[in-house]
Amino acid sequence: MFFKGESREVVLNYPAAEKGPSRRIWELDFLRGFAIILMCIDHLMYDLAYVFSDVWREQGGAAAVIARFACHWWDHGGTWIGRTRDVVQIVALCVFFGLCGGSTIFSRDNLSRAMKTFLAAAVITLGTYFAAMLEIIDPSEIITFGVLHMLSFATLIVSAVYALSRLAKKKGDVVFFSSSVALAGLSFLAYYLIGRAEVEANQWLMFLHEDFAEVVWTGGDYFPMLPYLGYAFGGAAVVTLFYGGGKSLLPKGDGAWNRPFRLAGRHTLFVVITHQIVNMLLLALVTALFVDFGNFVIF
Repeated sequence: MFFKGESREVVLNYPAAEKGPSRRIWELDFLRGFAIILMCIDHLMYDLAYVFSDVWREQGGAAAVIARFACHWWDHGGTWIGRTRDVVQIVALCVFFGLCGGSTIFSRDNLSRAMKTFLAAAVITLGTYFAAMLEIIDPSEIITFGVLHMLSFATLIVSAVYALSRLAKKKGDVVFFSSSVALAGLSFLAYYLIGRAEVEANQWLMFLHEDFAEVVWTGGDYFPMLPYLGYAFGGAAVVTLFYGGGKSLLPKGDGAWNRPFRLAGRHTLFVVITHQIVNMLLLALVTALFVDFGNFVIF
């Protein structure tokens, strides 16, 4: 499915298709949107388990059942529900970070995409920092290297490798595929070796591996370079292999049925930034109207 016989201009400016929705491959948007929606549901369960749980349990009935389910969902493998959540999380992260790496071959401006993501990440870091200063949240909840930080750096690194591979002209796709496979393997190997070594916590290296971090530095959203950079390069290799020609493998499968997922997949940055605000406001409203009348919990 690699490129075949393109001119130098096409290779250096891939994809050559016109701008607009017609350039998008629906199944990639669908998978990205599916992963994002799973993340939103996961965080909704977190809010229910750690913010609204007590109020919902006190009311009994369906509210208590939902609250108990949310608590089991976040018990990290203590029950079959928690084990299911662990599997779902791994699958969603593989898809999400994998498509971050794979998207580099379709974007005309990876630098701009990375900078927008990084600026959003910086806003979240500053926002949680000031929230901690105002004692709205605990200092351990400051987000120092979360999903958006990781996405921005992964985009820069993978796109740099992609840009260098384009210098090989017609063989650029093979070079990028091979490099991505090798770098994915090295990332996972480095993750394993550091995990086996005896390392001390270091706040300047916490972005690299979880063993360098302390809980107080990581906040509630922490995704270090290792192993997630390996996911990004792995995704870049898979997408290059199967979608290097820039065409859908399942063109007849597209339709209105997947529109919500594709919409979420095309606007991931907006969803990531806003979903927790929407979750909290929605749960507050449901609580005040249907669970414990007049009690918004968070207000």
